[in-house]
Amino acid sequence: MASLVCSETGVVCISGTTFAIISIRDGALERQDIDIEEKRLSSLKENAHEDNGKVTKSATDITSKDGQNRILACKFSPSWRYFAACDDAKRLYLFQCGERWELVSNRAISRRCTVLTFTKDEQDVLVADKWGDVFRFSVTDPQKEGLLLLGHLSMLLDILTTKGDKYVVTTDRDNKIRISEYPNSYNIHTYCLHHTEYVSSVVYNEDPEILLSGSGDGTIVIWDLSGKVLSQTTCSEGEETLPIKKLEWEKDLKLLSVIFFNSPVIQLYMLAADSMSLCRQRDIELTSPVWDACFDRNGQLWVLQKQEGDTLQVYTCQKTDSGVIKVGRIDPELPCSENKVLEMFNKDWTFFSVSESAPDLSLEYKKKETPDNYSIYLQKKQDRINQTQPAEPQAKKVKTT
Repeated sequence: MASLVCSETGVVCISGTTFAIISIRDGALERQDIDIEEKRLSSLKENAHEDNGKVTKSATDITSKDGQNRILACKFSPSWRYFAACDDAKRLYLFQCGERWELVSNRAISRRCTVLTFTKDEQDVLVADKWGDVFRFSVTDPQKEGLLLLGHLSMLLDILTTKGDKYVVTTDRDNKIRISEYPNSYNIHTYCLHHTEYVSSVVYNEDPEILLSGSGDGTIVIWDLSGKVLSQTTCSEGEETLPIKKLEWEKDLKLLSVIFFNSPVIQLYMLAADSMSLCRQRDIELTSPVWDACFDRNGQLWVLQKQEGDTLQVYTCQKTDSGVIKVGRIDPELPCSENKVLEMFNKDWTFFSVSESAPDLSLEYKKKETPDNYSIYLQKKQDRINQTQPAEPQAKKVKTT
């Protein structure tokens, strides 16, 4: 699966182990491709223990089932000064952004990463993993090992921090959202318990302070930071409820984009004036399943789909006088920098094709069905009792005259 993040000056597309950085400066495009697999192998040659001239197996382990390394998670810092990424080889890469990106550190993480984020003060990167733990890695001390921050009992699926880094919010595969104090995250502020399936995504609105979460049960829930449910919205197409893959938040327009697993539809919702509910806007229908979507600094929605020749699209989102969001695809004939970016990527299917074989995350998020062993035991016990219990003697017939 390919992914997409918007930067201060352009856009970054991620596919396989490579991210392509497009910077727009004075109307001109600059592209820089960085392959973290090359960075990893170079680091192994320099630092890993060797046995008879060969790198040890433990240093080259890839955690994916097909043995292919991939970028699993990435994020810009709030100021776009730093960029962090984790891969299937259990490495955390920290880059300093500029005209040319530079690798600051390449550190090992203990388990396979699922999602990561920066703190608001950009002092730390928080890395959440498949086993439910969050580790804290220093940005200012790039060689320092990660410190355990908190732990869940199941796979973590999303993470963010609130205003002033007061709280860290984590979501997991067991339907829970946890709000913990930061950095003393052993102090749990509250749990948000309402979803009936995995909580795949959560976003934060600063004013007023609310959380919006999306789940495999197809619902979007708005919460206050005390864990109270303010409203619930069900995402559906006809009679079918759609499991949510990712939420993206545009803070100025108060606009929420929702993408779904294996679906070509993006639903847009606007936060109501009372910040208690969502108002559905128009849907965006594409020709292939959506890989990813994100808003840029101008409120434009960039969309990545699994379609050769039309992989990347851009939509303008503007609020009308009537309070409705007007959404439209950028005119391909318009001489703008966005169309130059689209042309560059839509002609480069080779870059995206390596993501076609990526595993389906929705299967990984779903909990395995486990039988009710106790009920089965009781039923088998009753069957044995019924088989060994002697039959009741038949009543003697009494002759009557």
